[in-house]
Amino acid sequence: MGGMGNGSVVASTVEDINMVNKEWEILGFLNDFETEPINSYPILGKITKEEVEKFISDPDVYFFYALISVKLNHKFLSKLLDLEIPDEKFATVIHPTAVVSKSARIGHGVCIQPFVSVGPNVVINNHIQIFGQSLIGHNAILKNYSYVANNACIGASLVLDEGAYLGTNCTTIENIRIGKWAVVGMGSVIIKSVEDYAKVVGNPGRVIGSTK
Repeated sequence: MGGMGNGSVVASTVEDINMVNKEWEILGFLNDFETEPINSYPILGKITKEEVEKFISDPDVYFFYALISVKLNHKFLSKLLDLEIPDEKFATVIHPTAVVSKSARIGHGVCIQPFVSVGPNVVINNHIQIFGQSLIGHNAILKNYSYVANNACIGASLVLDEGAYLGTNCTTIENIRIGKWAVVGMGSVIIKSVEDYAKVVGNPGRVIGSTK
Protein backbone atom coordinates (compact mmCIF):
# COMPACT_ATOMS: atom_id res chain seq x y z
CA MET A 1 0.00 0.00 0.00
CA GLY A 2 1.60 3.19 -1.20
CA GLY A 3 2.95 4.60 -4.42
CA MET A 4 5.83 6.42 -6.06
CA GLY A 5 7.42 7.35 -2.73
CA ASN A 6 8.22 4.77 -0.09
CA GLY A 7 6.09 2.17 -1.84
CA SER A 8 8.41 2.13 -4.85
CA VAL A 9 11.45 1.93 -2.54
CA VAL A 10 10.01 -1.15 -0.83
CA ALA A 11 9.28 -2.68 -4.24
CA SER A 12 12.88 -2.04 -5.30
CA THR A 13 14.12 -3.79 -2.15
CA VAL A 14 11.96 -6.79 -3.04
CA GLU A 15 13.37 -6.81 -6.56
CA ASP A 16 16.91 -6.90 -5.16
CA ILE A 17 15.99 -9.76 -2.84
CA ASN A 18 14.60 -11.72 -5.79
CA MET A 19 17.81 -11.24 -7.77
CA VAL A 20 19.62 -13.23 -5.07
CA ASN A 21 16.87 -15.68 -4.19
CA LYS A 22 13.33 -15.60 -5.54
CA GLU A 23 11.21 -15.04 -2.44
CA TRP A 24 8.39 -12.73 -3.44
CA GLU A 25 6.06 -11.86 -6.30
CA ILE A 26 4.78 -8.29 -6.32
CA LEU A 27 1.10 -8.35 -7.28
CA GLY A 28 0.72 -4.57 -7.38
CA PHE A 29 -0.19 -1.51 -5.36
CA LEU A 30 -3.23 -0.33 -3.47
CA ASN A 31 -3.33 3.43 -3.95
CA ASP A 32 -6.03 6.06 -3.45
CA PHE A 33 -4.90 8.41 -6.22
CA GLU A 34 -2.99 6.61 -8.96
CA THR A 35 -4.60 4.60 -11.76
CA GLU A 36 -1.59 3.97 -14.00
CA PRO A 37 1.01 1.29 -13.13
CA ILE A 38 3.83 2.24 -10.77
CA ASN A 39 7.21 0.97 -11.99
CA SER A 40 5.32 -1.53 -14.16
CA TYR A 41 3.24 -2.88 -11.25
CA PRO A 42 -0.55 -2.50 -11.59
CA ILE A 43 -2.86 -0.54 -9.31
CA LEU A 44 -5.11 -3.17 -7.75
CA GLY A 45 -7.55 -0.76 -6.12
CA LYS A 46 -7.82 1.84 -3.39
CA ILE A 47 -6.63 1.46 0.18
CA THR A 48 -9.92 0.33 1.66
CA LYS A 49 -11.10 -2.54 3.81
CA GLU A 50 -13.18 -3.80 0.89
CA GLU A 51 -10.13 -4.06 -1.38
CA VAL A 52 -8.05 -5.68 1.35
CA GLU A 53 -10.72 -8.35 1.85
CA LYS A 54 -10.16 -9.53 -1.74
CA PHE A 55 -6.68 -10.72 -0.77
CA ILE A 56 -6.57 -11.28 2.96
CA SER A 57 -7.91 -14.83 2.95
CA ASP A 58 -5.15 -16.04 0.60
CA PRO A 59 -2.42 -17.56 2.81
CA ASP A 60 0.23 -16.69 0.22
CA VAL A 61 -0.59 -12.98 0.01
CA TYR A 62 1.04 -10.41 2.30
CA PHE A 63 0.76 -6.65 2.56
CA PHE A 64 3.18 -3.79 3.16
CA TYR A 65 1.98 -0.41 4.41
CA ALA A 66 4.32 2.26 3.05
CA LEU A 67 2.43 5.42 4.02
CA ILE A 68 4.28 6.15 7.26
CA SER A 69 6.68 9.08 6.92
CA VAL A 70 7.52 12.46 8.43
CA LYS A 71 4.57 13.98 6.53
CA LEU A 72 2.15 11.09 7.01
CA ASN A 73 2.53 10.78 10.77
CA HIS A 74 0.13 9.94 13.61
CA LYS A 75 -2.68 11.88 11.92
CA PHE A 76 -2.78 9.22 9.18
CA LEU A 77 -2.28 6.13 11.33
CA SER A 78 -6.04 5.57 11.53
CA LYS A 79 -6.01 4.57 7.86
CA LEU A 80 -3.84 1.56 8.65
CA LEU A 81 -5.75 0.65 11.79
CA ASP A 82 -9.11 0.88 10.01
CA LEU A 83 -8.02 -1.88 7.61
CA GLU A 84 -7.89 -4.36 10.53
CA ILE A 85 -5.18 -6.49 8.91
CA PRO A 86 -3.53 -8.91 11.36
CA ASP A 87 0.13 -8.13 11.99
CA GLU A 88 1.19 -11.54 10.67
CA LYS A 89 -0.24 -10.67 7.24
CA PHE A 90 2.38 -7.95 6.71
CA ALA A 91 5.61 -8.83 4.92
CA THR A 92 9.06 -8.02 6.30
CA VAL A 93 11.73 -7.49 3.66
CA ILE A 94 15.47 -7.24 4.31
CA HIS A 95 17.84 -6.16 1.57
CA PRO A 96 20.57 -8.72 0.76
CA THR A 97 23.32 -6.21 1.61
CA ALA A 98 21.97 -5.45 5.09
CA VAL A 99 23.85 -6.94 8.05
CA VAL A 100 21.45 -8.04 10.77
CA SER A 101 22.66 -9.69 13.97
CA LYS A 102 21.24 -13.16 14.54
CA SER A 103 20.14 -12.02 18.01
CA ALA A 104 18.08 -9.11 16.67
CA ARG A 105 14.29 -9.50 16.81
CA ILE A 106 12.32 -8.10 13.89
CA GLY A 107 8.55 -7.71 13.68
CA HIS A 108 6.00 -7.52 10.87
CA GLY A 109 5.79 -4.95 8.09
CA VAL A 110 9.45 -3.95 8.36
CA CYS A 111 11.66 -2.89 5.45
CA ILE A 112 15.43 -2.87 6.02
CA GLN A 113 17.14 -1.30 3.04
CA PRO A 114 20.64 -1.51 1.50
CA PHE A 115 23.77 -1.55 3.69
CA VAL A 116 21.91 -1.13 6.99
CA SER A 117 23.68 -2.54 10.06
CA VAL A 118 21.53 -3.90 12.90
CA GLY A 119 23.47 -4.75 16.05
CA PRO A 120 23.05 -7.54 18.59
CA ASN A 121 19.89 -7.73 20.72
CA VAL A 122 18.14 -4.97 18.80
CA VAL A 123 14.34 -5.11 18.89
CA ILE A 124 12.51 -3.79 15.82
CA ASN A 125 8.74 -3.83 16.22
CA ASN A 126 6.07 -3.53 13.49
CA HIS A 127 5.60 -1.20 10.51
CA ILE A 128 9.08 0.31 10.50
CA GLN A 129 11.21 1.50 7.59
CA ILE A 130 14.98 1.68 7.97
CA PHE A 131 16.62 3.41 5.04
CA GLY A 132 19.98 2.75 3.45
CA GLN A 133 23.31 2.81 5.30
CA SER A 134 21.79 3.41 8.72
CA LEU A 135 23.39 1.91 11.82
CA ILE A 136 21.42 0.65 14.81
CA GLY A 137 23.51 0.08 17.91
CA HIS A 138 23.21 -2.96 20.13
CA ASN A 139 20.19 -3.31 22.43
CA ALA A 140 18.28 -0.46 20.79
CA ILE A 141 14.49 -0.73 20.70
CA LEU A 142 12.49 0.63 17.76
CA LYS A 143 8.78 0.71 18.53
CA ASN A 144 5.84 0.49 16.12
CA TYR A 145 5.66 2.99 13.23
CA SER A 146 9.07 4.53 13.92
CA TYR A 147 11.12 5.61 10.91
CA VAL A 148 14.87 5.78 10.30
CA ALA A 149 16.02 7.81 7.31
CA ASN A 150 19.21 7.06 5.40
CA ASN A 151 22.61 7.26 7.10
CA ALA A 152 21.14 7.74 10.58
CA CYS A 153 23.30 6.47 13.42
CA ILE A 154 21.42 5.16 16.47
CA GLY A 155 23.34 4.78 19.70
CA ALA A 156 23.29 1.60 21.77
CA SER A 157 20.32 0.96 24.08
CA LEU A 158 18.33 3.85 22.64
CA VAL A 159 14.52 3.64 22.66
CA LEU A 160 12.84 5.03 19.56
CA ASP A 161 9.26 5.36 20.70
CA GLU A 162 6.07 4.88 18.68
CA GLY A 163 6.14 6.82 15.43
CA ALA A 164 9.39 8.66 16.15
CA TYR A 165 11.26 9.87 13.06
CA LEU A 166 15.04 10.14 12.66
CA GLY A 167 16.13 12.27 9.71
CA THR A 168 18.93 11.76 7.23
CA ASN A 169 22.46 11.76 8.70
CA CYS A 170 21.32 12.36 12.26
CA THR A 171 23.25 10.83 15.17
CA THR A 172 22.10 9.93 18.67
CA ILE A 173 24.03 9.16 21.82
CA GLU A 174 23.35 5.86 23.59
CA ASN A 175 20.91 5.23 26.47
CA ILE A 176 18.32 7.90 25.62
CA ARG A 177 14.72 7.92 24.47
CA ILE A 178 13.24 9.64 21.44
CA GLY A 179 9.60 10.30 22.33
CA LYS A 180 6.58 9.09 20.40
CA TRP A 181 5.88 10.89 17.11
CA ALA A 182 8.87 13.15 17.69
CA VAL A 183 10.87 14.32 14.66
CA VAL A 184 14.66 14.64 14.63
CA GLY A 185 15.80 16.76 11.71
CA MET A 186 18.45 15.80 9.19
CA GLY A 187 22.03 16.12 10.38
CA SER A 188 21.03 16.64 14.01
CA VAL A 189 23.14 15.40 16.92
CA ILE A 190 21.02 14.22 19.86
CA ILE A 191 22.76 13.99 23.24
CA LYS A 192 19.73 13.82 25.54
CA SER A 193 16.23 12.36 25.47
CA VAL A 194 13.55 13.98 23.31
CA GLU A 195 10.00 14.51 24.57
CA ASP A 196 6.90 13.13 22.85
CA TYR A 197 5.80 15.08 19.72
CA ALA A 198 8.85 17.38 19.80
CA LYS A 199 10.56 18.69 16.66
CA VAL A 200 14.32 18.78 17.23
CA VAL A 201 17.10 20.09 14.97
CA GLY A 202 20.74 21.11 15.21
CA ASN A 203 24.00 20.17 16.93
CA PRO A 204 23.34 19.72 19.75
CA GLY A 205 19.64 19.14 19.13
CA ARG A 206 17.18 21.79 20.27
CA VAL A 207 13.38 21.85 20.24
CA ILE A 208 11.85 24.12 17.60
CA GLY A 209 8.23 23.01 17.64
CA SER A 210 5.69 20.22 17.94
CA THR A 211 4.25 17.58 15.63
CA LYS A 212 0.79 17.74 17.21
